[in-house]
Amino acid sequence: MSLPSARTFAGLVVAGIAAPAAVGLVAQPASAASVGTWDKVAQCESTGNWSISTGNGYYGGLQFSSATWAEFGGKRYAPQADRATKAQQIAVAEKVLATQGPGAWPACGKLAGLQRGGPAPEAPKAPAAPKAPAEGTGASAAGKAYSVVSGDTLGTIGSKLGIGWQKLYTDNRSVIGSDPNMIIPGQRLAYGSGSGGGSDAPAAPKPSNSSKSAGVLPVSGATVSARYHQSGGWAAGHHTGIDFAVSTGTPVKAAAAGTVVSSGRQGAYGNAVVIKHDDGRHTLSAHLSSATASAGERVLAGEQIGRSGNTGNSTGPHLHFEVRSSNSYGADVNPVTWLNGLGVSL
Repeated sequence: MSLPSARTFAGLVVAGIAAPAAVGLVAQPASAASVGTWDKVAQCESTGNWSISTGNGYYGGLQFSSATWAEFGGKRYAPQADRATKAQQIAVAEKVLATQGPGAWPACGKLAGLQRGGPAPEAPKAPAAPKAPAEGTGASAAGKAYSVVSGDTLGTIGSKLGIGWQKLYTDNRSVIGSDPNMIIPGQRLAYGSGSGGGSDAPAAPKPSNSSKSAGVLPVSGATVSARYHQSGGWAAGHHTGIDFAVSTGTPVKAAAAGTVVSSGRQGAYGNAVVIKHDDGRHTLSAHLSSATASAGERVLAGEQIGRSGNTGNSTGPHLHFEVRSSNSYGADVNPVTWLNGLGVSL
């Protein structure tokens, strides 16, 4: 069956699911499907694009309608499914599966082998492994464990625990898997003395130092399509930042440590994230398909803050990256010079 038909059938069935009051009574683990199975459903529904919004009334990798997304609690994560993370979309899909069953995705669910009562939606098959430090039988009896809940990211967990997200990921890679942006409710992450085999767990790196000594490019594997102060038809008469040519959905990272000032729709910039860094500079990452960082959140260099896109006043998928001396238009400074100061070269 063609892809448009699969999306349409799934949307029609899901939209007709019972009221959300009944959903809260469902024991979600009994209907859980594996992450791999949801990936197959998404591949069929949206060619695996978890940030897709084509204007057909259905959003995200699993093609939720607005009504279904709201009914099953999706708005606690984002206004529409395409602006939520993969893990958040799967969490909502589990509620749909528990109520409607695999028939909610009649074509793609069958093709992907979607069924009730599958394995828990977690890539590693042994979720009990990280419990060892908390019970004192692993690397250190002084270690602890944190249970992931809906809406968590490694960044927000690290802020709660006073640990850099990179160390949290390194210590729990066997639990999380290869993608640090994909954590699942119910996973237990070890932290504290002796966790993960690192000998200096209590001495988590200070975010205030990392932005002054190290940085990263905001996107990987990209080419520069427009340079700073390049002349053209921009409102300022020249380009106020750097454009990186990347496909929609490419992870966008914080170039240095700092605090998120704003996240969401910002006029001509489309979806954008502004970060105030420890050196006082502000960075703007614009035209995102989704902004996953939240205002007030502390982020470290290399931590994902969104995904590239083509929103706002944009002629094609790319990342517009600005560095400013203050959080205002016209305060732009040369981003290449700033990145060079962090040890990053273009």
